[in-house]
Amino acid sequence: MARTAAGLADDHHVSSKTVKAVQTELKQKGYYDGDVDGVLGAHTRAALRRYQKEQGISGDGRLTHDTAIHLGVSKKGDDPTPGEHFEDAGSEIKEHYGKGGKALGKGAKEMGKDVKEGEVTEGAKDLGKGAGKFGKEVGKGTAKAAKKVGKGVKDAVDGDDDKKKEKP
Repeated sequence: MARTAAGLADDHHVSSKTVKAVQTELKQKGYYDGDVDGVLGAHTRAALRRYQKEQGISGDGRLTHDTAIHLGVSKKGDDPTPGEHFEDAGSEIKEHYGKGGKALGKGAKEMGKDVKEGEVTEGAKDLGKGAGKFGKEVGKGTAKAAKKVGKGVKDAVDGDDDKKKEKP
C-alpha cells in the first residue's frame, strides 16, 4: 500500500509495526475490538481517546510518545517517532509565534501612547521595536520547527523511527 503525504500526516508517521503493537495492547485492555492491521484509523483513534481519558493521559486520540510508554510499547528514553518530531515542531511554532504577536502588540500599544502625546517619531520607533521582536520570535520558532521536521523526515526515510542508531 503506497503512503501519500496526506496519509503520513494523518498517522503522524507511526510505523504499522508500532500501530499493531498499540492495537494489540488496547485490545488486551478492552479498549479496541477491531482488526490488528497496523492502520491508525478512526477505530484505533477512538480506542486511544477512551484509553487516554480513562487513564488520565493527555491526548486526543493521537498516538503520543507518553501514551505509547503508558501502553508499554515504548520506553522512556527511546527516540521519539518521526510524528512526535512534527508535533514538537508545531509546539515550537505556536510558542514562538505567540510570543512574537505579543511583542508586536506591545510595540503598537506603545506607539499609540506616543502618537497620542504628539511623539510620532517615538511611536514609529516603538512599533519598529515590536516588529523586530516579532520577526526574531517568528525566526526562532521557524528554525526550531524546521530542525524538528528535519529529524522527523530523516527518521521516516531511514526507518529509524523507534530505535537509536547503533554505532558500527
